[in-house]
Amino acid sequence: MGSLAYIALVLALAVGIYLLIRYQRERQKELYRMEALRDSRLYKDIYPLILRAAARDLDQVRIERDRITFTLVCPPGTLGVFELCQCGHRQMSRTRTRVLAEVIAEDIEILRDRGKYGLSRYRITRANGSVDYGYVYTIRTPYKDAVMEARRRISMRIGI
Repeated sequence: MGSLAYIALVLALAVGIYLLIRYQRERQKELYRMEALRDSRLYKDIYPLILRAAARDLDQVRIERDRITFTLVCPPGTLGVFELCQCGHRQMSRTRTRVLAEVIAEDIEILRDRGKYGLSRYRITRANGSVDYGYVYTIRTPYKDAVMEARRRISMRIGI
């Protein structure tokens, strides 16, 4: 019984090491993809909109294969939409869409705060029946309430 337990322990350790090495390789690939995307013309074209969005209170950031949409909390509405085809870019692959969501979160730091924003993936069914996935950062209700309360207090001080 002791040798069987020893074999199981060694096997579990080998599997653990294998999974760790595989995770590190995948993470390296992911970092490479993020750097490559950051250096691309697409990202350079989107970047001014990202800078504007980083200075505002965002309600949602939607990243899809063919567009990126920034929606504001106050005033409610869309800050900007970046349509890839209208700006001379092709649709992104699923991998590139996910990587873009991560890169945007690096440049808009507040999106990484899980207490303030949540990231979710959603399914998009196209007219031709194909399925895509989009990513959306959505403001969490307690943080949105705090932002709205702060804006209300400021407007009361100013007398608007």
